[in-house]
Amino acid sequence: MLHYRCGVLMVFGALTMAACAAAPRARPLPTERVDSGANSTTAARKQFEGHWSLVSFKVNSADGRQANVDATGDLTFDAFGVLDVRYKMSDAGLKTLASVGVTSPNPTISTTGRVVIDTQQHRVTYIGDDFEERALGFDPKLAAQRANPFALERIRYYAFGDDGMLTLSTKYENGRDAAVSQWKRN
Repeated sequence: MLHYRCGVLMVFGALTMAACAAAPRARPLPTERVDSGANSTTAARKQFEGHWSLVSFKVNSADGRQANVDATGDLTFDAFGVLDVRYKMSDAGLKTLASVGVTSPNPTISTTGRVVIDTQQHRVTYIGDDFEERALGFDPKLAAQRANPFALERIRYYAFGDDGMLTLSTKYENGRDAAVSQWKRN
């Protein structure tokens, strides 16, 4: 470990600048052990890590209408905390989405980005450069984006079943499920 011993340099006779030379640190920095228990972030990341295939996909409107959507899908979570979720709806699936008031401009819905896993509340949140601003509601488009059950701004809730299945869901502001998908590991 290194620490710095500082000295003073003279530049052009009138300006002074501090300069530091590297030297070994006298004692280690205080740190804590990384939690690795059953309900730790490390354990949750290991459970998520890998490739998953879509088993079922249900979408609800904010007013409570529900529909099972005909779709295929892939979910990938890597060791760097990037979650990539892709749904590809059939023509019938697109019509089903429209029947509950959810429209998609194309048959593929994709959300990709780094995420934070909250193991206490079983939540997954996409993060980005403007994460703090979006989280605090400074984005003027936020309300419109939240009407979309697949928007990155939506928190994803997760559950791992005893059978190894992963359930991901989003919720509307009224607490109702927006989209619920079940995944099996490949």
